[in-house]
Amino acid sequence: MIKQKKTLANNHLKLRAMRPDDATALARIYLDTRLASFPWVKNPRLEDFVTVTQGEHVQVAIIEEEIVGFASISEEDSFLHLLFIKEGWQNQGIGQQLLTWARQEVRRPLELKVVRINKRAQQFYKREGFKIIATSILANPANVTYRDDRNS
Repeated sequence: MIKQKKTLANNHLKLRAMRPDDATALARIYLDTRLASFPWVKNPRLEDFVTVTQGEHVQVAIIEEEIVGFASISEEDSFLHLLFIKEGWQNQGIGQQLLTWARQEVRRPLELKVVRINKRAQQFYKREGFKIIATSILANPANVTYRDDRNS
């Protein structure tokens, strides 16, 4: 049996606020992504998701009842804290839709940080109109701060 590649074009993406029963699925996406792509994170745990999103507004991306990604923002300081897409669903426009949501939720231009060795994320945000406003080589790990420059 040939497994058909999942594509956004053949499905309907829906965004909604996180519900309490979403926590396990979101934590799994968070942990799986960190294990696969964040080698600087030591001993990541499933429980980390609840801790890092406390007090944030979390938006969930769903296609045909499957949770395929999420974003979390701190509205108070217009900061995009997390944007994670489930393995197999990257490069389908889901991240762009979550970013559009985040931009609409904040009062000032959206800001975010990316670890310097995470080139894939840096390319995505640059493509989406973000500009580097600060670099921290003393942070562990070193990171870059971006600001949404589309409407600044």
